[in-house]
Amino acid sequence: MFAVRALTVIAAILAAMLYTGTLAVAGTLAVEGAGGLSLNIICDVPPSESACPELAGSVCVAPVSDDLCDKPLVLFVDGRVAGLTSSSRGLFDLNTASLAEGEHTLRIDAVEGEQLLASTGSVPFTVLSTTQAAQRQAAATSDLGGGAPPFIKLYKPRVFHEIVYFNNREGDLEKHAFVRNGRVFITLTDLMRHIGGSIIWGPDDGDMMVYRNGVEVQVFPNSSTVIVNGARMSLGRATVRKENRTYVPVRPFSQLFGIETVWDFQDDRAYVTYQE
Repeated sequence: MFAVRALTVIAAILAAMLYTGTLAVAGTLAVEGAGGLSLNIICDVPPSESACPELAGSVCVAPVSDDLCDKPLVLFVDGRVAGLTSSSRGLFDLNTASLAEGEHTLRIDAVEGEQLLASTGSVPFTVLSTTQAAQRQAAATSDLGGGAPPFIKLYKPRVFHEIVYFNNREGDLEKHAFVRNGRVFITLTDLMRHIGGSIIWGPDDGDMMVYRNGVEVQVFPNSSTVIVNGARMSLGRATVRKENRTYVPVRPFSQLFGIETVWDFQDDRAYVTYQE
């Protein structure tokens, strides 16, 4: 009888440990990348409020986009390639034990050949020490209590920096820029507000005229065609109309005014340089 009761107690303890471990270790963090592509980070240690995600143990990273999961994806850690996948729904496994304690960065790029389709931009994160991870795990276990769900799921959107810089200064944008099909898009209003010029809207919703230093550009929503000083030209990518804003591809649109745009692959930024 004693042996049976002892086995029953041991089984109950093991079951409680297994159940508690499942509750404590599963933490999912949704992060909005500065490049317009969001990602999910699933880590062993439940995330907490901090300047950047705090991770420990094994980490699973994946972009939040069904359209891109079947594309070749590249994972960068601290600016170096750490993984390449075109399968498994874009999931990357990262063992933070191989990284030093402290701050690091990760980034996921979706590519097609040599073309960049989308990017999360650099996402900072902190690798916890073994002691810190154990303390976080213990705190999470005690906070959960009885009757808790099988895991904690947190959504914490975060934008760390804009991806468009004007004369080496971070853009002060009303709407965040994003990367689509290898081009950085920005609202027409934000672009002209930084480089200078005038926009005349109307009388119809689709009518937009842009003026800067003697150059006159007629812009059409959801069209790659523009009319520059009466001549029809192509931007190579269609403008995007969403949330009552018109987004234009930064590089080809700026070139209409003789303004250079350079993409910095190291910093994941578009640098627009013009004469003030």
